[in-house]
Amino acid sequence: MRVSLRYPGRDPVLNVDGLELVEGRRTVIFGPNGAGKTTLLRLLAGTLPGGPEWECAYLPQVPHLFRGGTGWNLGLGLDARQSARATELAARLGMGDRLSEPATPLSGGERQRIAVSRVLARPEPWVLLDEPLAPIDAEDRAAVAGLIAEAVGERGAVIVTHDLETAAALGSHMAVLVEGRLRQQGPLGEVLSHPSDSRVAAVVGVSNLWEGVGVARRGSFAVAKVGSIQVWGVGNIEIGAPCRVLFRGESVAMLGAGEGSGSVRNRWAGRVAEIRQGGRWVELKVEVGAVEVTAVITPGAMDEMGPEIGSTVVTGVKASAVRLLPGG
Repeated sequence: MRVSLRYPGRDPVLNVDGLELVEGRRTVIFGPNGAGKTTLLRLLAGTLPGGPEWECAYLPQVPHLFRGGTGWNLGLGLDARQSARATELAARLGMGDRLSEPATPLSGGERQRIAVSRVLARPEPWVLLDEPLAPIDAEDRAAVAGLIAEAVGERGAVIVTHDLETAAALGSHMAVLVEGRLRQQGPLGEVLSHPSDSRVAAVVGVSNLWEGVGVARRGSFAVAKVGSIQVWGVGNIEIGAPCRVLFRGESVAMLGAGEGSGSVRNRWAGRVAEIRQGGRWVELKVEVGAVEVTAVITPGAMDEMGPEIGSTVVTGVKASAVRLLPGG
């Protein structure tokens, strides 16, 4: 798919060529502020001319509620069946008792819950969401993300965000936008762990994203199992339910074989599979069981540790640097 926007007498402000959107897939449009993410979504939604002609439900970055009742706003544009579904979703988002009240006093997060419920209740085969979790309180985002993923179901979705945790919670694929151009796209874990160039790496960081299962809670931490290894992290995950494990390559330390664990709960021995020099950093791929740890270290640390392709190293990540997110 090619989507572009040009103002008369100027170069294109957005020129996205080859964007792959597939039914049944949740694609995250990721990039820094000013990259053109919202403009792209507006073109896809048809609120700007030049986009595709398709049926979609669209949540703008700033949803609008009118004066009047909250329940009345929730049902705008919906038939009776869709309105009932929206009411169900709003209740699950904690808004059931607010539907009989005026919409004007609602907070930004409450307005977002109403707008999300209304959009997700629509029947269109595509759902377009612009920063759906941004106004939601941090402690509630995991629950809202879980409901969004469930309600989207087998439909296609395009989700704009600049937040890595939102991307990991909602997306299966990622398209990285920089200065109005598509720089990389593919499965979420592949883009995060293998940025195509230095610009993409600067935008997304170099990160690790694994699929796992929640197995325990230990005080303020939770524990997930990924293949044969256990991962300690922070997050509200259910025991026995699928989850995602997310941590940045910069959070990975290279530990000596006999080094005490100290405050590092996650320690994994593995084989160095790849080494990439990047000027002020060195990226290592370490095979640990069935997964791969991506570590980003300084050249000084590289010289001190001296790892080589095929050598065994011990990687460490503090539990506080690992996010455990519901879903999979």
